[in-house]
Amino acid sequence: MTRSGVTDNTTGGATVVLCPKHTEQTLREIEEARQVVESTRTPEDIEDDQWDTSMVAEYGDEIFEYMRTLEVRMRPNPHYMDFQNECQWSMRSVLMDWMIQVHTRFTLLPETLFLAVNYIDRFLSYKVISLGKLQLVGATAIFLAAKYEEVNCPSVQEVVYMVDGGYTQDEILKAERYMLSMLSFELGWPGPMSFLRRISKADDYDLETRTLAKYFLEITIMDERFVGCTPSFLAAGAHCLARLMLRKGQWTQAHVYYSNYTYAQIRQLLAVMVECCEAPDVHHNAVFHKYQDRRFKRASLFVQTEMKKGFKLPVY
Repeated sequence: MTRSGVTDNTTGGATVVLCPKHTEQTLREIEEARQVVESTRTPEDIEDDQWDTSMVAEYGDEIFEYMRTLEVRMRPNPHYMDFQNECQWSMRSVLMDWMIQVHTRFTLLPETLFLAVNYIDRFLSYKVISLGKLQLVGATAIFLAAKYEEVNCPSVQEVVYMVDGGYTQDEILKAERYMLSMLSFELGWPGPMSFLRRISKADDYDLETRTLAKYFLEITIMDERFVGCTPSFLAAGAHCLARLMLRKGQWTQAHVYYSNYTYAQIRQLLAVMVECCEAPDVHHNAVFHKYQDRRFKRASLFVQTEMKKGFKLPVY
């Protein structure tokens, strides 16, 4: 589990939390978007919602309101590395690189990866660990997350294989029980994929936009500046950046309605995401190589090309 080209902290120790600003202006824009979208919905739109079982139209608003409560309550401490004695942000970055490789090797769901990362960051927010246990924390988190999300999850024997025999079955099972206790058995964190699906409705679930947005979401796993971000905020930023880079238009009132964020609120987040794309082989090597695959529409190569062309965020 090694990676070259990273410093002790991937951002030089920056721990400023990226979060949306709520002003009277943004609240007014969100309310205006709600009124416009709801007043222009056609009977066909309503029927489509009712047939979309993944969004549960009858209870959708209440479900996502509850998810927004959960995402705040289950947010890790973005400054947890300040009280870790042996671990540093660069070591977390190496762990994330390894996690993505393991996740790809076992062909697990995207939700499993994001959930495992949340477990890791929340656990480290509560517990000071030695450097030698960091990979055990990662393996245990992905083992737990797979049990929560997957139909067929890796066995404990396969988890031992993941860590190349570095830990025994008993150590992993003991770590699993301890992590469950430290997380107070609160495992149902609402990851960014659920919010991304909702926002995608504004684009009629455009696959190209959504695939590129998933690439940007996985990039955020690698960088400590995103640790304190809520998944709905990250999903909005990733989707918006995907639209802009694909030249599919600005952030419309429909996007504001389905994401609950205005462009002004996510503008700083987009700028940091773009910065992360400047040196992909250093910042997120495993993600970069993963998304070169045809299955992911070679999204990382597309982004690399756009960055070389001098991609800039619009100002509006």
